[in-house]
Amino acid sequence: MVGEQDEAIYREVPGGAELLRWFGRVPSFHDAEILSLDLRRKGQSTLRLHGWITTDKVGEGGFLVLERKAIVSFALDGIMDLQLDGFSKQNVIGGLILRCAPDRPERRGYLALDPLPGDIEIELEPCYGLDGLIRARSVSITFRPGAPDDDDA
Repeated sequence: MVGEQDEAIYREVPGGAELLRWFGRVPSFHDAEILSLDLRRKGQSTLRLHGWITTDKVGEGGFLVLERKAIVSFALDGIMDLQLDGFSKQNVIGGLILRCAPDRPERRGYLALDPLPGDIEIELEPCYGLDGLIRARSVSITFRPGAPDDDDA
């Protein structure tokens, strides 16, 4: 269940308020497809996915109508921990949770940097393919309305 805290983190993260306006609410990214995850030791890493709002309308072929499609990029600075599982030629997530990084004592031995109260965590909930946790010093969001083209695949 998306709560007030979920909306607050989107309003704090650069680009998050614009994404909220585009989707009209906190996006769940249910059934979103991960297009790429570019990890960099130095500099900015990027998680890109194709997301949308699923409506209760039924279209041609009996499928639910998808609205507000977008290619969403999460730019990650200062990645300090990753816990990733699975990978496939198609990587569909059950959802994405953006939050202030919680204390995870079991992960302390994996942290590349000392944790700070302002750290951000992205959880990729499992569905098919890639899932896991990414903890970084900061996250910013950009998006492009529409569906992926051949260059996005």
